[in-house]
Amino acid sequence: MPVRHRCSSAVQSTHILTGRDFAGLASEAIKTGSVLDLAQSRVELHEPFKLGSDEVLRITGGTIVGDGHSIFQVQTSRKGLLELRECELQHLPCLERSTQSSLGAALFARGKARVALHGCSISSQAGFGVWLVQKAWVELHGCTLPRSGRSSIVAFENARLDVCDSLLSDGTPHAICARGDARVRVRATRIERAEVRAIYIYHSAQLDVHSSTISGSRHAEVAAIQVDSLRPGDEGQVTLAACNIFADNAGGDLSVTGNVKRYVDGEVDERVATDFGAFSWRSRY
Repeated sequence: MPVRHRCSSAVQSTHILTGRDFAGLASEAIKTGSVLDLAQSRVELHEPFKLGSDEVLRITGGTIVGDGHSIFQVQTSRKGLLELRECELQHLPCLERSTQSSLGAALFARGKARVALHGCSISSQAGFGVWLVQKAWVELHGCTLPRSGRSSIVAFENARLDVCDSLLSDGTPHAICARGDARVRVRATRIERAEVRAIYIYHSAQLDVHSSTISGSRHAEVAAIQVDSLRPGDEGQVTLAACNIFADNAGGDLSVTGNVKRYVDGEVDERVATDFGAFSWRSRY
């Protein structure tokens, strides 16, 4: 087990840590293989903290606030890792990034990045909570994702997402959105009050949800879970097992359209996306 790294007494007495303070502490933790303990500290970043190559950074506790494109930008090899425990990530908006294409995310993972989040709270006032692209892998265990400006979690291309024992609430428009060849696994998780869809999967993405609860999705023109594989060559997949999908989802439980393999355990209110009209095809992430 890594040895927990304690800040010096001078740093411990400083409640607010600047980007320079944090970079120095993180660099030492990476070099020594220790855990950076930020309990009772607030870090304020104006640029993304970038983790790459084979670097391993473990952080516990504290609040990390940033108004750059992202708080953390992770592009490690498979040997690298960002591990956060009991941390709060607050991603703030910035006038310079006011267009939708620049809203960013609290956490941005790309390349072959590995990220493990345990007992964390993650939100972005204007952008995504967690954004995975390329071959990134992100695990969330015991995490809370309250309302963000855009979808709580998005996974594109060949990304891999594992969510367990977590709460995703008030997704805007969705709690989870995946496309391309992304793979999404959800276990023992609650998804509540999504503005549009709780989960939206399209292209050749695959979804596996087990022992989870989905409730209160608010848009009557789309199902709480929608899976579309409509392009030539697309092959999606959806697995639902031992789930509790509440009747208060405004648009019903499930919509499956196109070349999608279905493994659905139990009764669900299933519809095809075309039943909902044009809105079903317009809203992405």
